[in-house]
Amino acid sequence: MSESSFTSIRNATIASIIAGIVLLALPVAREYLGTFLSWVWSGLTWCWTALMTSYALPGWVWIIVFLFTLIGAVSIFFRLKGEPAKPEYHSYIEDSMYGAKWRWQWISNRILDLWCYCPRCEATLVYDDSSCHRFSYEEKKTNFICENCGHSVVASVPGGNKAYAIGAVEREIDRRIRTGAYKRN
Repeated sequence: MSESSFTSIRNATIASIIAGIVLLALPVAREYLGTFLSWVWSGLTWCWTALMTSYALPGWVWIIVFLFTLIGAVSIFFRLKGEPAKPEYHSYIEDSMYGAKWRWQWISNRILDLWCYCPRCEATLVYDDSSCHRFSYEEKKTNFICENCGHSVVASVPGGNKAYAIGAVEREIDRRIRTGAYKRN
């Protein structure tokens, strides 16, 4: 007997067994579905009767009152629950790396608005990653320059362009948080 005929016999046997199981389960599933649908229908008719019954206020007004009550209860619950405690490292928003002062914000557990400033005059630094666009053998790096201090290079991040430099600083921040080194600064 060849391998392909054995495979086709095996597949036909498996399909037959699955079809038998499905045919056995169909009447039971149909009965459960009928019971569920009759339960849903009785709930809908009860709601309709409750809404159409005569009260001091019409049924639609009661629905609106119930919704406002539910919204109020949920908002009170969330106010009492309070905001979750922020991790300790969320107060870590400034550090000196690669010769510049870097500042950022935390949104959830992500670093946002990461940029560098001159350690002498607090000016925002501009970047120069032109060495990354040349096909020379010089080291690829991003220089951060202070326009306020005579266009001097304040910081230099080796390895790549501006996006790489920002990523390198984020990785260094992450490393300092993991090792606890940020607490010692």
